[in-house]
Amino acid sequence: MISILSAGQTAASATLDQPIEHLAACHRRIEQRLETLERAAAALDTQRGEALQAIRNAFAFLDSNGVLHTRDEEDSLFPRLRGKLTVEQESLLASLESDHQLAHHLDSSLRLIVDQLASSAAPAPDLTRELHDLTARFCALYRRHIAVEDSQLAAVSRALLSPAELAAIAAEMRHRRGL
Repeated sequence: MISILSAGQTAASATLDQPIEHLAACHRRIEQRLETLERAAAALDTQRGEALQAIRNAFAFLDSNGVLHTRDEEDSLFPRLRGKLTVEQESLLASLESDHQLAHHLDSSLRLIVDQLASSAAPAPDLTRELHDLTARFCALYRRHIAVEDSQLAAVSRALLSPAELAAIAAEMRHRRGL
């Protein structure tokens, strides 16, 4: 069976009252889903049904928590940072936004391939190969993106945002989740 969580892993937890820490904890959960995608793609030839279900489960997480995470950044965090950043930091923010767009494009392409694989009676080697390639690109992009956010964006956010701004971000995050 292809598990959503790797053996021995737990998702880091942080409350919405600490928005920067909450975003970092969400990164750990996203990384777990990336591992699932990679393991499932590797198991597609031998455990097709389970692999496709594991991929769908990872997509379900990205459709819910992943979408909220991106909105938290793009609708709450990034706008509050704009105007306070150096030119280099503004470039970093633009790069992160570009990553979000590319990740969305790769995600859409992956989903199309998964749907094609699920609807075909026999494994299609070209689709399987394409799934492997796209999964590798998608996971590499996300891991690089997360590393930049963890190492650079979090520090900038902590340094530049006031307690009132962080509280406003937290309130928006709670509202987005219906809390």
